Amino acid sequence: MSATRVADYDSVAAGYDRRYQIHDYGGVRDTLVGFVGDAAAVLEVGCGTGHWLAALEKTRVRRRRSFLAGIEPSAEMIARARGATAAHLVRARAEALPWRDETFDRVCCVNALHHFSDRARVFAEARRILKPGGGLLTIGKDPHAERDSWWVYDYFPETVEIDRQRFGRVRDLRGEIALAGFAWTESFEADRIEGLMSATEALDTGVVDRAYTSQLTVLSHEEFDAGVARVRAANAAAGGELRLAADFHLYATIGWIA
Repeated sequence: MSATRVADYDSVAAGYDRRYQIHDYGGVRDTLVGFVGDAAAVLEVGCGTGHWLAALEKTRVRRRRSFLAGIEPSAEMIARARGATAAHLVRARAEALPWRDETFDRVCCVNALHHFSDRARVFAEARRILKPGGGLLTIGKDPHAERDSWWVYDYFPETVEIDRQRFGRVRDLRGEIALAGFAWTESFEADRIEGLMSATEALDTGVVDRAYTSQLTVLSHEEFDAGVARVRAANAAAGGELRLAADFHLYATIGWIA
């Protein structure tokens, strides 16, 4: 097995939010908002550019002594988050959260768990900072389920094995969360991302770009360039009418403390 690929988010921060212009992620948003509810103290782990913290700010019931926070290791990403949200932002790692025990009511992690080096430590840290009755939510892909059809996998075939190494099986996540001390776990499909885009448009507007998704960010220059060449060749063979298809699933896994 090759070494785990690490995404350099400082280098792609400027184009990261393009994904939210292309796909709605409504199921993710509804799952996150429903999970958080009116909890007083909420932490997003791996908050990136602050997109989901901003979404929570728009929907949360305003209440006294409420506290919304986010942590992110990338300096460029957190700089952009400061312009998107009024949440308390800290540059830190998920494996070493800079808060005291029993500080938060909810901890959430959206499409970021696969970037952390030690999932067991992440879950243990979440358990430590959660109050009694608190909950942890993580949302992400499960490439092991083999339910996804995605142009990224089609034209950049190295990404399939990379994702199998980076993402845990949903059933394994439930077990790991339970081992971290959570009393009850559950999982379900939170969203299905579907879409068709003209390959010509995708090439011209920067969708076929390293910043679009971490699957492309972690590729070597040679692997990425070869994939772009495949897209261009297939588009030429289709007379410029090639459509890039996305049809993949995002799963929510939740752990609750007694």
